[in-house]
Amino acid sequence: MAQNPSTPPQALEAEMAVLGSMLIEREAAEKALDALHETDFYLDSHKRIFRSIHALFTASQAIDVVTVCEELRKKSELDGVGGGAFLAELIHKVTTAAHVEYYARLVKEKAILRDLIAAATGVVTACYAMEKEPKQILDEAQGSILKVSERQTLQGVIEMKDLVHEVVDQIERAHHSKQEVTGIPTGLRAFDKMTTGFQKSDLILIAARPSQGKTALALNMVAHAVLEKNLPVLFFSLEMNRHAIMQRFIASEAKVNLKDIRTGYFKRDRWQDLTGAAARFAEASLFINDNPGMTVFNVRAISRQLMTRLRQDKKELGMVVIDYLQLLRGGGGRNENRQQEVSEISRGLKQLARELNVPVIALSQLSRASEDKTRLDNKPKLSDLRESGSLEQDADVVAMIHREGYYKPNDPTLENKAEIIIAKQRQGPTGSVPVTFLRSITRFVDETNAEEPVAFEETQTQFS
Repeated sequence: MAQNPSTPPQALEAEMAVLGSMLIEREAAEKALDALHETDFYLDSHKRIFRSIHALFTASQAIDVVTVCEELRKKSELDGVGGGAFLAELIHKVTTAAHVEYYARLVKEKAILRDLIAAATGVVTACYAMEKEPKQILDEAQGSILKVSERQTLQGVIEMKDLVHEVVDQIERAHHSKQEVTGIPTGLRAFDKMTTGFQKSDLILIAARPSQGKTALALNMVAHAVLEKNLPVLFFSLEMNRHAIMQRFIASEAKVNLKDIRTGYFKRDRWQDLTGAAARFAEASLFINDNPGMTVFNVRAISRQLMTRLRQDKKELGMVVIDYLQLLRGGGGRNENRQQEVSEISRGLKQLARELNVPVIALSQLSRASEDKTRLDNKPKLSDLRESGSLEQDADVVAMIHREGYYKPNDPTLENKAEIIIAKQRQGPTGSVPVTFLRSITRFVDETNAEEPVAFEETQTQFS
């Protein structure tokens, strides 16, 4: 018998069978999570249960009636879904989890029909409103229907013949263009030559001990992207407020001593340089978020929202920068220790880079192991990454800053010398890039371009 036309298409029995199968067997949960999204469920209570199972699966926790009840109780949603008795009823709906893919297909089909109804209703409403040109309504209708139809495709699956053609085209374009830098340049020529720039969908870690200049290096790279390449950049500053960050941007670009800017003791003739630098940044597509206590989910949500906003203006987000990773929190709230939490953060940032197809640059502190007196030198290594081996595993590039002069302050020949050690690069060589660090203006430059700015009294303040 056909459903009541006023009732949206639904498969409540199949929804319950899917959830019951997920509670019975973890493998069934994995299959259902691959096939469905919480929005595919018609009843809100089913959505909540599916969301809780997803959270447990992501956190590598056990999935059964007890754990799902506890997850729902934490969110004050257990009574809203019918309590533990309803979860037990879900298990009794199925005798085996072997048919979970069939149940999931039924749920997906009904969800697609509801989406199609919503899209068609939108088209009908637009036609009656007569507020848009027919050509525009037709274009939007095609787009909305296409969006629904894409839900039926095998997402992420591509035939080898298609993939081969795509890669050969990429190789041919590279052969004709012969560009040393194929990604986003950093402004440091030697570094760009070794890395070919920051590539889309890559997670890049810039790591160092405190006061080595990791924030300065990140700000230099951001400034080059927004000022020289006109790329929109989203910068999360979890350590410094927005005004301090902006002061450092202006000081570096104007080549004026940062301490002099903060105290006001700069020469009057430098004012034009400062206002000129400020004007350049005022026109740049630079977005700063300095909210403390951010979670990796906050970072991902804000990044997605900004990407959507930029696309409405026919722009694309260039890269996302986080200063710094150890100040981020995981979003699960169930991690037993900090190592698990950092693993979740690392995974989340890598997923963000893949999802938005942009480079994600995360600053990271190194452990004190590099300062161990038993070492032959103080150069950092991959094993010095703090709190989690997943940082080393998830990152596509790991760049570490080393300034020998920091450990030997009495040697004037080492005062401005620095090197960026590329300790890991998934798609390229590793090695060391010599650079010069102009400490007073917090600026890294190529070793051959280490020109001192206009004379001023050198400050001894260390910058992180």
